[in-house]
Amino acid sequence: MVVSEFFILKGETMNLTIGTEKLQDMVGKASKCVSNNKLIPLTSLMSISVKNKVLTLLTTDATNYFYVTSSDKFEVEDFEVSVLADTFIKLIQKTTSDNVSLFIESNSLKVKGNGTYTLELIMDENGIPVKFPKKFDISDFTTDLGIIKLSTINTIINYNKPSLAVSVELPALTSYYCGDKVVTSDSYKVCSTNVKLFDKPLLLTPRLVDILSIMSNEDISVAASENALTFYTKEEFVYAPITEGIETFPIKAITGLVDGDFPSTCKLPRMAVLDVIDRLTLFVSAYDKKALKLTFTQEGVTFSSVRSTGVELVPYTSSENFKEYTCDVDIELLRSQIATQDGDFLELSYGSDIALKMTKDNITQIVALIAKAEV
Repeated sequence: MVVSEFFILKGETMNLTIGTEKLQDMVGKASKCVSNNKLIPLTSLMSISVKNKVLTLLTTDATNYFYVTSSDKFEVEDFEVSVLADTFIKLIQKTTSDNVSLFIESNSLKVKGNGTYTLELIMDENGIPVKFPKKFDISDFTTDLGIIKLSTINTIINYNKPSLAVSVELPALTSYYCGDKVVTSDSYKVCSTNVKLFDKPLLLTPRLVDILSIMSNEDISVAASENALTFYTKEEFVYAPITEGIETFPIKAITGLVDGDFPSTCKLPRMAVLDVIDRLTLFVSAYDKKALKLTFTQEGVTFSSVRSTGVELVPYTSSENFKEYTCDVDIELLRSQIATQDGDFLELSYGSDIALKMTKDNITQIVALIAKAEV
């Protein structure tokens, strides 16, 4: 931790009053970057500061630093202190008074709303208030990467996030690959969203993307230095080191799979398929390798357990280049991909020896097939 340049003398006071709803909004956003890593104390703190009359809340997960500022100006002297984030967040979110006043008094932060509450300021070993480290100088960010859309961030969270790897066998797969397309894969599922965020390929971590999803403006500006990125609006600023290992992301293999040969395509009512899958989960077990059997017939797709203890037909809405085809797929993986969609129909392409493909607008999803389950 870095020692603060601001030292609070015993008895010195500061009074800042802000609308409760405004402070709740700021605190709610800043909480997104609190990771509470017991090995890194700073990740459990929230910095509260005023500089040049601007109130800023700052949190970190030890990688990203998230600054949330108020558009209002406050006639108080500059200060910076840190408190335990969870306590401050929960107190502010439970406050119902119209306004909240913050006082710094006798090395504590007093919060006056419905009542008056005292939070201990976090000090270093010398008894000086802890200050978050200055991670960057804005002048270092000389490369303008343009603007990304908040709506695009929310789209890739909805569609791509379920395909992120959760194990670290190949660390790059735990992040979003942002090149000509946004691609995620856990080696069993793939999601490719046909949108280009940056002029050069970058990896974005899930926590960073989640933070970006709560930014206040549709347009999020992006700039880069040699080793880091910044994302900013009028009221938020995110510092994020560039994620390493992009060269290990198997983008060529994944692109080859997405663009591979799936000779036949059909459309099915999406909710009907989900309902069938939900019923069949009662008859598909780990002993069956969680295999769901799909049989493409002239009339529609028959979904069944590998032991045929549950069988149900979903008629086609449309079919192109029909061919008889049977495959086994993990029922949970298939359901998770279909569930991300929101349309009435499921467009399903088949005929590959290794996967099924689903397409909606500019989204392509892949689910790997599994070996035939033994019965």
